[in-house]
Amino acid sequence: MSHFEQRLAADLEAIRDWVWDLGSDVEQALRHAKQALLLRDEDLAYATVLADNPINRKSRACDRMCHAFIARHLPGAGHLREIAATIRVNVALERIGDYAVTISREALQLQQVLSGHIIAEIDALTDDSFQVLHDSRLAFRNDNAEQAKVLMHMAKRVEQKMDAIYEHLFSGEAGVNTRTSLTLFIVFNMVKRVADQAKNICDQTVFAVRGVAKIPKVYNILFLDQPGSASGLLALAIARKNFPTQARFSLAVAGEGSTRDSVLAEFLEERALAADDLKTESLPSLQHDLDEFDVVVALQGRSPDYIGKAPFHTSALHWDLDKEDRDLLNQYRLLHEKVSALIELLAGEEAA
Repeated sequence: MSHFEQRLAADLEAIRDWVWDLGSDVEQALRHAKQALLLRDEDLAYATVLADNPINRKSRACDRMCHAFIARHLPGAGHLREIAATIRVNVALERIGDYAVTISREALQLQQVLSGHIIAEIDALTDDSFQVLHDSRLAFRNDNAEQAKVLMHMAKRVEQKMDAIYEHLFSGEAGVNTRTSLTLFIVFNMVKRVADQAKNICDQTVFAVRGVAKIPKVYNILFLDQPGSASGLLALAIARKNFPTQARFSLAVAGEGSTRDSVLAEFLEERALAADDLKTESLPSLQHDLDEFDVVVALQGRSPDYIGKAPFHTSALHWDLDKEDRDLLNQYRLLHEKVSALIELLAGEEAA
């Protein structure tokens, strides 16, 4: 190994160690913020707020080290990707440190003793979020792109748990006053953002290792239709044919499932739309999985007619197709236009 290569390797390892130590400081700040909240420890809360100053200084130093590395070594593709990813990870860690400050400041505003149930929810959610953060840092340090991909799904599940917590918090069953509810809402939002930033770190791991700028999100979309209507099956067939990689599409029908009559089957064949894998889900069987869907689309009526209130992270749309228009070609054109517009909205013009 040449002197130049030795210097490059040494400088790169120094940056890696620096980022790891910064992440460790951030994780400790989060643990302290959680402890200050649950124990209502004012001294620890103030100490955590003030301890963010060294974290910010270390983050700024990391940024300088990364840019100096680029100027000194003019790195090639692999090393340049790692440094670019490191700069973004550094920003994510600095922001997470800010979340710890916010949790600590909210802990100082807390005037009501929390119930055991609320404490258990905070404890469980923060543990999950903090663990995802730690594991994402390990994946980045070890250049483990496969582990990073797995962790992205774990971070998503942390977000989904928020739905039940929000429902419980604002239902009045939690036994907390309005001020405390607002404080807890902010705390839970910060914990969710920790998971979001962990997912960003995973994205940067994949970029550094594989050169993939960002793994495209695959959206979960559920069509809702009425019994006897062909619209749902037609929408499902159109969506799956035209956008097989951008989203996973499902169909649920209120009451009895839709069936493919001979006219619809013939139309699908004419349009080269696959009919064999078209399947109608049972609405009752999906009730506990609705938070898995990014978007639900009611083709007749509105989504509350089918599922009641949509989960917190799910967007509900209604296209309200003309019930009187039984012409399959008209429905095909309208559904193709609407499905394409939805995918363009979610994934961008290139995807549609």
